[in-house]
Amino acid sequence: MHIKTGITVAAVGLGFCFAFVANGQSRDKSAEPARKISTSTTKAPARQKVETAKEAVPAPRNGTASATRPQAAESADEKAIRAGVELFTKSYAAHDAKAVAAHFTPNAEVINPDERVVKGRDAIEQVFANVFKTTPECTMEVDIESIRVLTPNLAIEEGVARTREAPNEDESLSPYVAIYSKLEGKWLLACVREWGEAAPELTPHDHLEELAWLVGDWVEESPQSVVRTSTTWSDNGNFLQQEFHVQTGGAIAMSGTVRIGWDAVRKQFKSWVFDSHGGHAEGYWLHVGGQWVIRSHGSTAAGEVASATNVYRLIDADTLGWRSYDRLVDGERQPDIDEIVVKRRPPAPGK
Repeated sequence: MHIKTGITVAAVGLGFCFAFVANGQSRDKSAEPARKISTSTTKAPARQKVETAKEAVPAPRNGTASATRPQAAESADEKAIRAGVELFTKSYAAHDAKAVAAHFTPNAEVINPDERVVKGRDAIEQVFANVFKTTPECTMEVDIESIRVLTPNLAIEEGVARTREAPNEDESLSPYVAIYSKLEGKWLLACVREWGEAAPELTPHDHLEELAWLVGDWVEESPQSVVRTSTTWSDNGNFLQQEFHVQTGGAIAMSGTVRIGWDAVRKQFKSWVFDSHGGHAEGYWLHVGGQWVIRSHGSTAAGEVASATNVYRLIDADTLGWRSYDRLVDGERQPDIDEIVVKRRPPAPGK
């Protein structure tokens, strides 16, 4: 499907590229919590810290946040997020539920290890108030493993939260991923996802089974174009691979390939897209509230830098939705794309 802004979204309706493919040759130039949030008073089982390629600095034992060794030339936004974590842990140490909740956006979500979702700043404040009431000696420390500022208003933080219900209790470790939104110049938590149990040793294929619903043939048709995508397993089962074709006016306007795999360092899915015009993109995914949020970066064949945030949701076994926002081409903001619904293509007669 060719978008007016010049970004050709390969299988845009299909939602399978989990990224965009930028076509510069045809672009119209005018045109979960608290870094440990617990919604129960039951102590989470201890788990080993998630392996990371970064060397962590030992955390202080005074209820404050510890951070990995800062990288050179840390940006002002990264410093602001790191400072926010320090204030967050101080509020937690003071058992001030209102101050803790103030670090979240009004419509924030927290997803806990038991898959329970807490929505809204007020509900999050109540969760913390209950935690502080039932475990009055609880403490928390945070090991930040990475901060990635993706756009001027979007950032991702990853790390491990360490909590105790009482000074003599065993420490519980919970890896987390936090998505930040910048509102009125301040970085606030929009979504926190944490895990409380030790993850089993999984192969890349084991991880990708979570996306096995992608396998098959899909089609999205509109008066302007037809987009077809076919998804299969790689020979060794460690990648999902796709072929897509975008047809306009009865002719193939673009085709390309996609490969989806598991990044064992970031603990996330990653996708790579290459289109027939020479554009390419890559994206990392985060599973939030039953949807996949993928931040994609790439370039056109003409050298234009492009980025977008794509959201995919599985409506049923044969239907899914796709939408896109925060779309930039060479620093120029592009219109958001409202959700497009795509259907699985039925098998050919006799098959």
